[in-house]
Amino acid sequence: MKISEFSIKSNISIDTIRYYEKLGLIKANRLANNRKDYTEDNLKQLQNIAMLKKLNLTLNDIIVLFKLNEVYDIAELSVEEKVNIIKESKSILKKAYNNLLEIESQIKTSKMLLEKSINKIDKALEDVGNLPWWD
Repeated sequence: MKISEFSIKSNISIDTIRYYEKLGLIKANRLANNRKDYTEDNLKQLQNIAMLKKLNLTLNDIIVLFKLNEVYDIAELSVEEKVNIIKESKSILKKAYNNLLEIESQIKTSKMLLEKSINKIDKALEDVGNLPWWD
């Protein structure tokens, strides 16, 4: 798909898509006419980026995590460089996990407040039917 359609489908601006490409987070295929062709895999990649950003990871964090997937295939990297990327990835994943735990806690608290409010409204609506002026 063209970048305009890709932008609409992903709900991400064309400028942001180009920026992600510049950072190496997205790699579109090139057609014979040298135009970029975005795929469903690119769309999934954007969804992954958006999800990781919601966990308060920076784009640099996300770049490191994506490198982790490629690190084993890069023959030019020394063992030490690979280990450093793995350690950095572990730290980033722990950060994301802790952010996720915090979000989970906030969701539980919000859920309890909403349930309490709904129960109060249900009770109030039940009581309204028993009032003498309601007839």
